[in-house]
Amino acid sequence: MRWIALSILTTILSVSVSQAQTPTEPPPAQTEPDPTLLGQEWVDRINTLDDWRLTMDGREQGLDEVVDGFLDLLAPDVLVEVPPHDENQIGPVMLIGTEQVGLWAAKFARSHVNVVYSLKRQTAGEVEGERMVYSKQLPWGGLGVSFPIYLDYRARADRRRFWEVGAVFLEYGENGRIQRFRIFQTEKEEVVEE
Repeated sequence: MRWIALSILTTILSVSVSQAQTPTEPPPAQTEPDPTLLGQEWVDRINTLDDWRLTMDGREQGLDEVVDGFLDLLAPDVLVEVPPHDENQIGPVMLIGTEQVGLWAAKFARSHVNVVYSLKRQTAGEVEGERMVYSKQLPWGGLGVSFPIYLDYRARADRRRFWEVGAVFLEYGENGRIQRFRIFQTEKEEVVEE
């Protein structure tokens, strides 16, 4: 009888010890953000900069909201290089911080309508193609994302239509916000519609 009780006790202890030693599942690995989605989000936000209206009494309705929506992507101390708006300026404009970028975004919004930035697609035997977005882990942490773009827009003042090609370079910090971005664009070409 003792032998049976001892055998049952040993079995129970060995089962509970083996259950206690069963490794717990590791926490799920953090997934890296999808570079294509990051690029598309930036394109979507800059495209919305023309989604505001002038009221009948001349007030800007919705401008602050679209500018703030664009700035939500950026770190407070963001460093930005954008093409010049002044026809006589040579070289890019450097902006530091969301306050300066906000002024640039508002000026862009006030001077452009029908803005369509689009990610360039490339084909290799397919009809529609793939959006070409490139990414790299940054040595100091975060993710670099770049992509070629097409830009089609109209000047708000006279509704002339322009076309440009270029590239966007984004550097995301570990906090998921853009720490730095650059927009390179070719000389704009006017689209003459007949």
